[in-house]
Amino acid sequence: MRVLHFATLDSIGGAAKATYRLHDALRNAGHKSRMIVLRKESDDEDVYEVLPPTRYDRLKKRLLTTSGAEREKELPTASYQFNFDTEPEARNKSFFQFPRDSVDFICLHWITGLLTVKRIRRIYDYYRKPLVWIPLDQEPLTGGCHYSFGCEGFKNKCGNCPQLRPSGGNDCSRVLWERKYTYLRALPITFVAGTSWVKKRIEESSIFRNHRIESIPLAIDDRTFSPVPQHRAKAALGIEGNRRVLFFAAGWIDDPRKGMRYLIEALRQLREFIAENGNTDGDRILLLVAGHNDNSIHSQLPFPFKSLGYIEDDRTLAMAYQAADAFVCSSIEEAGPMMIPESMLCGTPVVAFNTGGALDLIVPMKTGYLAKCGDSSDLAHGIFKILAAENVSVLRETARQTAFEKHSVQKVLDNYQKLFNHLLRPENNSSDKLRNRDERKV
Repeated sequence: MRVLHFATLDSIGGAAKATYRLHDALRNAGHKSRMIVLRKESDDEDVYEVLPPTRYDRLKKRLLTTSGAEREKELPTASYQFNFDTEPEARNKSFFQFPRDSVDFICLHWITGLLTVKRIRRIYDYYRKPLVWIPLDQEPLTGGCHYSFGCEGFKNKCGNCPQLRPSGGNDCSRVLWERKYTYLRALPITFVAGTSWVKKRIEESSIFRNHRIESIPLAIDDRTFSPVPQHRAKAALGIEGNRRVLFFAAGWIDDPRKGMRYLIEALRQLREFIAENGNTDGDRILLLVAGHNDNSIHSQLPFPFKSLGYIEDDRTLAMAYQAADAFVCSSIEEAGPMMIPESMLCGTPVVAFNTGGALDLIVPMKTGYLAKCGDSSDLAHGIFKILAAENVSVLRETARQTAFEKHSVQKVLDNYQKLFNHLLRPENNSSDKLRNRDERKV
């Protein structure tokens, strides 16, 4: 099978890693897999960075749109990451550089800054091959926000976006929602949901709720993320063998969506729990911290800590999981994260809020602990219970097996191959069929 992926990046950040892992897994299985990205960081010869625009491209864009300065003035201010559907500085032919008959499937991933709504439509019109979209957040379903933070506008027509200033009934989010509705709703897009959280958001989407949805977890290298003796991982990271290690991380520690303020409060309460129970573990706990801007919380941590900075390679990341007694995920709004199954594949139980992918993998006191979202006391309680658990070896083995059954490369590949084989049949990839079904449900 010949798959062409579109993604903004190929290696930096969770979304890029998820995309590249699928691309690499498909290629290792003997399929032809290629990626077109806005910015290439790897040395992979099957990853193609878009070409810079020519003078003609710039002139054409200037004639068709307002000037860059005027366009900037038109854009509102967003309180969180937002896709304004702007054209990238790229040569048009970059997106259509492969012959139509050299591609069987188009896979869309995290594409902010790379593909506009109209560009997606043109890609489909050019290749005329099945479209598979793998949402790594909510943006494909909304009028531009990557996470709605409880707003239900995407279930209707967006507008009055709480993340935009200025806002209103016909604000930028309504314009972008209508653009997606006009250009994409009738396309035969199959959505692949990596978690039940993502699946539910697609089912709620006013644009795409009638589209085919497949549930396939994200592929994770189950050889790199695998158990090793904990003392070996600790030694490799320079951690004393008697330490009780709690690991937490994020791409950007100061991202409010990652809930670090709840985690810090939970750690403070954990110290109190330990003291109240006469437990001496408080003196042995060491926090492992990883991510950009992790120094923003160092002064607030109530236990000794070791900073790993932003971890770029999977082997070092796996070592952090392997050294830990528990991985703590305090995200309050999350499509994933991949760090939960990565930790569990390493045999390390996870304490997390009951949102996102945590709901699919964490079985209380069997693979970790699910705390009520935003409840720091419950999070602290969960950390304490995992540290005090007597059946540690069973916990670690169950965590590994649970994640392996869903996220192992071979399992994920098998599911994609079944999906691709199904979509190769013309009757299962028809825009007319989708349009008829859509009209019946209006």
